[in-house]
Amino acid sequence: MVGGFGFIGKHVIEAISQSHSITIFSDPIAVEENATYSKQSSLRVITGDVKDAVAIKRAFAVGRPDAVIHLAALTGLNKCNQNPSLAFSTNVFGTYNVVMESIAARSKLIFISSREVYGEGSAGRTGEDTQLAPNNVYGTTKMLAERLVTWANSKYDLRYTILRLTNVYGPGGQQYNVQAMIKNAMEHGIIPIFGGAQYMNLVYVSDVAEVIRKCLTEARTDGIFNIGSEEDMTVKEIIEKLISQLGLHVTIQNMPMRTGETLNFRPDLTKMKSAFPSFPGTSIKNGLQKTISWYQSTAKGHVPP
Repeated sequence: MVGGFGFIGKHVIEAISQSHSITIFSDPIAVEENATYSKQSSLRVITGDVKDAVAIKRAFAVGRPDAVIHLAALTGLNKCNQNPSLAFSTNVFGTYNVVMESIAARSKLIFISSREVYGEGSAGRTGEDTQLAPNNVYGTTKMLAERLVTWANSKYDLRYTILRLTNVYGPGGQQYNVQAMIKNAMEHGIIPIFGGAQYMNLVYVSDVAEVIRKCLTEARTDGIFNIGSEEDMTVKEIIEKLISQLGLHVTIQNMPMRTGETLNFRPDLTKMKSAFPSFPGTSIKNGLQKTISWYQSTAKGHVPP
């Protein structure tokens, strides 16, 4: 697993650790921060930078993977807009390194992409065959990385799955979206709202991990898939639900919408439902409650398993 110590990666580890041997390739800082976690989870860990082709080659030689889950990326619209050079070198050239070694090892590649590759959605549902027109640096780098994967398939017969995730939320990962809202509400009694009329499609992180688990072994999961939920809501509507479940007095701080943010995106999930018929489909109500409970426990000094 490339970049396995992030928000999604840890949930994937939990989902597959009983049935698969896991090797994690991660940067030195993340490896050091997760040293205790690695030992407890019996993980084989290789330190390196995804931008370093030699380090990736060495990791493949040691890990000898049947399948590769590629999660390493510079994420966040602001981070990528502020440092496009790092975004391209990590998300595009880093993916190139992983793709080339996956070809050499005859490994299946599971590439984690984003709804941001589509850019602004239409009035209806956006399907996987929609022309890609990203409107920010992050989406552009993910689109180019996808092109590398599909090129490798056409030229070298690389088996692959590309998962275009919507807005992932759940326990852990306090930087973005719902997690950041909960953290701000609990610690400061404030939720900044950047715009508010734009639509988000929230998908619970454990549901995503279950999809990735199935991609490791099931042939029908080869290809490109939107991964999201049935519930499309504006940011304002999500915050209203969140506040009602938090049970706190929270002030909403209205802020300008961020540059390059998508206003209207609703995924077509027809392909997902066909390939993943047992998709858990955690409701927003239940997912928010689980996430809130996790953060409340964390604030009291106890992190649930």
